[in-house]
Amino acid sequence: MPVRPASDPQTELDLRLTTALLRLPSPDLATSSECRTVAILGGGTAGYLTALALRKVLPHLAVTLIESSEIPILGVGEATTPLLPAFLHGSLGLDVEELFRCVQPTWKLGIRFDWGPPGEECFNFPFDKGLLLDSRVHEGGINAASLGSLLMCSGRSPVFATAGRPPLLWPGPFAYHLENRRFVRYLQEQAAAAGIRHVDRRIVDAKIAPDGETIEHLVTPEGERLAFDLFVDCSGFSSFLLERSLGSPFVSFRGSLFTDTAITGVIPRGKRLLPYTLARTMRHGWCWRIPLPEEEHVGYVFSSAHCDAQEALSELRAEYPEVGDSRVVPFRAGRHEEFWKGNVVAIGNSYGFVEPLESTSLHMICLQIALLIEHFPVYRDEPQARRYANQYMSSVWDALRWFLAIHFKYNRRMATPFWLDCQEQVDVSGAAGIIATFRERGPLSYRNQLSVHDSLWGDYGYDVLLLGQDVPGRRVAPRLKRDEWTRLLARARSLAERALPVDEALALCSRHPGLLNGFAAEAPWMQASALARAHPVIQLTRGAEWTKPHQPRSQ
Repeated sequence: MPVRPASDPQTELDLRLTTALLRLPSPDLATSSECRTVAILGGGTAGYLTALALRKVLPHLAVTLIESSEIPILGVGEATTPLLPAFLHGSLGLDVEELFRCVQPTWKLGIRFDWGPPGEECFNFPFDKGLLLDSRVHEGGINAASLGSLLMCSGRSPVFATAGRPPLLWPGPFAYHLENRRFVRYLQEQAAAAGIRHVDRRIVDAKIAPDGETIEHLVTPEGERLAFDLFVDCSGFSSFLLERSLGSPFVSFRGSLFTDTAITGVIPRGKRLLPYTLARTMRHGWCWRIPLPEEEHVGYVFSSAHCDAQEALSELRAEYPEVGDSRVVPFRAGRHEEFWKGNVVAIGNSYGFVEPLESTSLHMICLQIALLIEHFPVYRDEPQARRYANQYMSSVWDALRWFLAIHFKYNRRMATPFWLDCQEQVDVSGAAGIIATFRERGPLSYRNQLSVHDSLWGDYGYDVLLLGQDVPGRRVAPRLKRDEWTRLLARARSLAERALPVDEALALCSRHPGLLNGFAAEAPWMQASALARAHPVIQLTRGAEWTKPHQPRSQ
């Protein structure tokens, strides 16, 4: 339950972009082969975050965002990970107070899983790390392992009241719950203020060069041709450039992730806002519940091979009778063979999508943007950089596939055909060594690190899911004796009791301008100069360090 310091490499988010890998040519060496103009096809979170990051870190580029006003912005609750606040405020330098005023997010400390063995017990997956095995041995479950988990159990915010002094924000990581329409509008305003060129066009075709690997220009219905050096595909599930135009094959994760459809809806908000996303086991999949200030967003993610949309909607309304209008969203879980093909880089759903159980969407978008910038091409033809980026990004998504698969393989909450099929058929072969090691001598996080693709879904994440779902195996001894544990837990619970309920904390921040920015300034994991390591390769630094092009390396 003790909170590890923010400098711990497993809990920090390191978003620095290494300048050594960005070989930007000086103006006197300019040639026609340089990559200087970039088109981002598609708005939404992927498009606008990419545009803002390119403008911040590589201001010499001419960036144009192309989207059609005929395509509406979808209004849906979005749950995130700590990578998003760090990216927004630490890397992009966006003001915390302004974001809360315009977007009205709530704090998310983790996910609460109604999951695992048969019964009524839930387990928490908080963003901070603690003593999972000690909690399991001494308390009978993992929910007392960290302060973040205790705050989730008590339904309190990460804002603490202090006698006679200003309130404090705890130094541990947190994420946001937000409404997508408000968030995109906010990003649009930020992009306009940053001077990013915006073009309202509908794109109907892409002219492919004779090599079959690059795009010469985009075509509008009126025959207008839009030519750029590099294209970033943020067109969503249609994958207009990467798949439809350049033919990058789709690699399905169907053998591990059986769900392929979601039904989304809105219910009135509860009596109090909760600081976590709820993931609840359902007959043919699972249901999310995301709390927002004025309402709560729910969604049922299910397998169309096990029930149809009407049956799923009936089950969702049995769980939440207040659900009004709903929307059916089919999807496919997987990624494309290339993240970067020719002069096209795909960000967001145009490259890959996995079912949303761990709030992966915006997390992966941030990582993809960072990888693009880290290896941004000086010249149009850099096949080695593309080769590395493709190999690396595919390995990150494949690792996520195996982590998500264990959620379904070991959940025994319901004995329905869907869940029985998951237990018998879900492919977890890519995580076989990790699971075997956990069974042999777990927890994984009580020994040397094995899984390093992402600290949020690495060893500690596996421990949470495998212990929370009561997967059997031999265990090491807890780190603390019972009396030591009891004293430590009592202090942590006393601290958690001083945290404010979410509604009170939001109201307090609204009444006292500057409080949120003060909180952000005191959160080391949110600072661009000291952001924690969420990823072993990708690093992001302050965009202010990129004021002019760098000299290229000598060849």
